[in-house]
Amino acid sequence: MIRILCCFWVAITLFCSCSHNGRNYSFLLHPVDSFLTYALDSDVKMPLFIRTCTSSDGKEYLYFQNSYLPELLIYDVHNGSLVNKNVFEVEGSNAVKGGFLNGFMMSDCEHIYIAGLADCNLYETDTTGYIKKRMNYAVTSDGYKPVGCFKENGTFQFLNGKLYLTQSLNWQLGEEVMEKSSLLCCIDTLSGNTTSLPIAFPAIDEHLVRGAASSLAFEYKCCFDGHRFVYSFAYMDDLLVVDPIACSVEYKQGKSQYVDNIQCPSYQGGDDQVMQRQICESPSYGNILYDSDNEIYYRIVYIPQEVEAGVEALTLLRSGRKQFSIQIFDKQLTMIGEHVFPPYTYNSRLCFVTKGKLYISTNHVMNPDYSDDVLSFQMFELVDKAGGIR
Repeated sequence: MIRILCCFWVAITLFCSCSHNGRNYSFLLHPVDSFLTYALDSDVKMPLFIRTCTSSDGKEYLYFQNSYLPELLIYDVHNGSLVNKNVFEVEGSNAVKGGFLNGFMMSDCEHIYIAGLADCNLYETDTTGYIKKRMNYAVTSDGYKPVGCFKENGTFQFLNGKLYLTQSLNWQLGEEVMEKSSLLCCIDTLSGNTTSLPIAFPAIDEHLVRGAASSLAFEYKCCFDGHRFVYSFAYMDDLLVVDPIACSVEYKQGKSQYVDNIQCPSYQGGDDQVMQRQICESPSYGNILYDSDNEIYYRIVYIPQEVEAGVEALTLLRSGRKQFSIQIFDKQLTMIGEHVFPPYTYNSRLCFVTKGKLYISTNHVMNPDYSDDVLSFQMFELVDKAGGIR
């Protein structure tokens, strides 16, 4: 069924890419009848997000946390085999204290870094679960107290022997939360010293209240291109580019052609379901990925939609919403394409790049081919209208 739908969609998208509002971008994404699949055991939940890494010997891995459990599942990207299921202790002398949530990064099977929930420790471990090192990042050298790394906004990154940690708004700062919250901190893995970078959050919403809808405005995803962190804030059109060595910040135009006005939902009531539906229907920006082979960036855009009655908003949020587009940026972060995907077909939360190809999950809960037993990704090729497939 998914292959029949894809063939029909190819014809539609090729037509739309040439005719939508007269915009003539150079690139588009072409769906291919090629899939990568990963079998999930009955005790493994469908992931809310995934990560990939390439080891020094060139092997590529896909990995994710099993729900909220202290477990990481590691798969071979290309043959789909389960390489390892890591189960970490949460108590005792060899434990990730309190478990973990989202805050982890794997550089290879021998080096996995996990931020514990019970303390501001970064644990270095491996696929056996043995804790090799604990690095405390509770206080930086200048007295700043970083936020625990518990969000899926972006993985940790190594650069020049330092491990950079993404940060959230620091509510410990009270009324100075906007002025003094640091966007990045880093740990020197040799000395253990932690520093905060003098890079503040963008002023997206001046009426910020902790726990209110306005705090959603500062949710973000980021990617690392080997030199720079590129941030996609949920309710900001522009991309924010950070050079961590120079501590410089630059903004790049990134407005989607399908978003007229980006604004954080303002609902202040106590009904979570109303708020969740409002988020589902409002436009916003999502994940951003870097394709090092093509020197291309892909950014998810959630198009404004009306969600049908009877569709549970929270389930939809976990499955990548109803419909989205993907913006395509070149290495100068100039937009060179934007591609709309069919509704209720792909899970925009689950996508990755390998060997110059973009893979997007077909595990959308409203997709008739959805299965809890298999994590499936379809290949998309980057097409230059002037020169063919990249």
